[in-house]
Amino acid sequence: MDINTTAQFAAAPDRVAAMMTDPQWWVDVYRRIGATTSNITPTENGISLDLALPAPHQVQKIVGETLAAHQDLTWEAPAADGSRTGELIINPKGMPAKAVGHASLVAGGPGSVVTYTGEFTISIPVVGKKLEKTAGPYLTRAFDVQQEAGNDYLAG
Repeated sequence: MDINTTAQFAAAPDRVAAMMTDPQWWVDVYRRIGATTSNITPTENGISLDLALPAPHQVQKIVGETLAAHQDLTWEAPAADGSRTGELIINPKGMPAKAVGHASLVAGGPGSVVTYTGEFTISIPVVGKKLEKTAGPYLTRAFDVQQEAGNDYLAG
């Protein structure tokens, strides 16, 4: 499944980058989709965390009632104009799946534009593509919530 999503924030890229490496922002993002977070660790150039959420019924036979995953978001150093590029990796635990994406943060829109592009794959013969389509709305919701939580964070 292809990942291609954009969020626009009313703040300069440096402020948005600070938000996206703030553990409290990630706690809020995942709380809004019914997930819990743990082991949130700011890194030198990003953030690393574990999350858990109720598993969709379609994957409960594989992972149980809770879907756990590990997420890493890393950013390159900012360019002279404040723009950044980065990488987002989400590894669900207990199933052969992975989301790998590129992130960009540039000045634009009301202040900054964040774009994720990449791919989410589930490597299970015969049913992998079907499960990817089932997971699509959950993944999309997680990205949409970043916009909502970001708007609230930046307004505060």
